Formats: sequence, C-alpha cells, structure tokens
Amino acid sequence: MNFDGWGLQRWANHFNHMLNIANPPNRYRFDVGQLAMETSNAMFPSDPITKVSEENLDGFAGALIPAESRTKWGIVYGSGQSPGRRRFTTAHELGHYLLHRKKYPNGIHSSEADVDGRTQLEVEREANEFASWLLMPLDDFRKQISPTDKPDFDAIGRCASRYEVSLVAAVLRWLRYTERRAVFVTSVDGYIKWAWSSDIAFKSGIFIRTSRGPVELPASSAVAQEQFTLDVRSGVDHAAGVWFNEPVREHSFRSEHYDTAYTLLHLRNAEPKAWNEGEPLEDTYERFMRR
Repeated sequence: MNFDGWGLQRWANHFNHMLNIANPPNRYRFDVGQLAMETSNAMFPSDPITKVSEENLDGFAGALIPAESRTKWGIVYGSGQSPGRRRFTTAHELGHYLLHRKKYPNGIHSSEADVDGRTQLEVEREANEFASWLLMPLDDFRKQISPTDKPDFDAIGRCASRYEVSLVAAVLRWLRYTERRAVFVTSVDGYIKWAWSSDIAFKSGIFIRTSRGPVELPASSAVAQEQFTLDVRSGVDHAAGVWFNEPVREHSFRSEHYDTAYTLLHLRNAEPKAWNEGEPLEDTYERFMRR
C-alpha cells in the first residue's frame, strides 16, 4: 500500500479505524508505544520504530531519534512526565515518524510548547494535531462534551481520564471544536505563562497576549488571590472589567505536582468582531501563523 501523501487526519483516522475494528478492552487507553512499534514494522519494515523509552532529554518533552544505520527509529519521552503527558508525547513523536521522518532524517526534538501545539513550527503543530486526533477521536469526544456545552474542569477531567491524556491536552482538544467563547489560562506565581482561546472567542477579540513574556494576572481574579476552593473550581462569576470588558465565569485550581494554576474562563456568546475594531490581546503569539 502506498502511504505517500497521507496527511495527519488520514493517518489518525486509519489507526482509529483499526482500533474500532479490533475493539480492545481499553479502546481509548491503548498502548501508544506498542501501536507505534507494531504498525511501523508492518507498514515500513525498512525503517520501523523499534524502541520507545524514557530518557533525560534536558529540556525537551520528546524526540524521534534515528539509529546510526538509519534503518531503525526510536521514540523517547522526557523523564518525570505524568502517564497522560507521556502518552501524548509518544503519540506526538509517532506523528513525526509518519509525517516528517523523510524530511528530517536526523530526527526531531520537541519542546513542551511543541507537544502542546503552541508553536509556529508547522511540523510541530501537525504532530500535535495528529496526537489529538489519534488519542481523542472527535466523534467520541463530542459525545462526552457537545460543542454547545459549558464544561467545568471536572467534566473535562473525565475526558482526560477516558483517553488517558493530561488535563491540558483534553482542554485544548475541547477548545478547538467548541462553539462557545472560552479561554484557558496557565499561570505561575501570579503571572500568566500562556493562554489559549476558542476560535469563536478569538474572533470576538477575547484573548491574552503572552508573546512578549508573562502577563500579570488580573488582581481581582480568584486565581490571582489564590482562592483555590471547591467553589472556585466549580465556577465563580465576575463582573465586566475583571478579566475582560464583559462578565466572565472563572474556574480555577492549582496543580501542586506542576506548581501551576489552571483557569478556564467562560463568556457569553457574541457575534465576532471585525478585525479592524481595535487590537486584540492575543492568547498565543502564533495564532495568526496557524491560519
């Protein structure tokens, strides 16, 4: 079979079709490393993936590495990652193998931002999207949370558990298809590291610029005041002027493991603004690059 020209969605759909037919007991929690080695050996016996392992990558989240002979490949993920994060990183590197190994015969190293898809590099965005489609099939995800739902962290967390991915990966997957205006924010020590808006929020001018460095959290927000209570995790309402110039419902909690606060902001639906109605506060500096 000729696989030349296959794109990321076709590859992801191919594997999901295989998994649907096989219907293993843990359909959405399959062993990604085993899938990578077995299928690459069957499809590409001249240069298969023969090893998937944990390594100290000194700042990188994962890598696709060729053997000296260039007849075998290895996938490595950075040490200390959670099981969900490790699984997504492995899928990301499998995406590089399928889509990019011929273009990058010396291999590819991926940072945390690369694996999340928060980068201007096309190959990293493609590998990230492949991993999302493979691990969190859109048809099934939409059954768990419909495009019009207004989920909290618990609802999205159930999806993260279902697909055995990190909460961040599940949030970003939901943001890419939701029809609601929403923003996801990560922060450390009172400063926003990065944020991501749903498409409809972005088009209405709702996003936070982080390309020039961390941004201070709004002083009146629950996360800035470190109000990490069950009520705040469930959602608290803010008047216009706290986060944006309109009311917002804030869900926030802190992950002790990563020493990071996570915030999900829900806004009322609104018609997109014209692009010339003022400068938006961009949530990811590469957003225009992705379009």
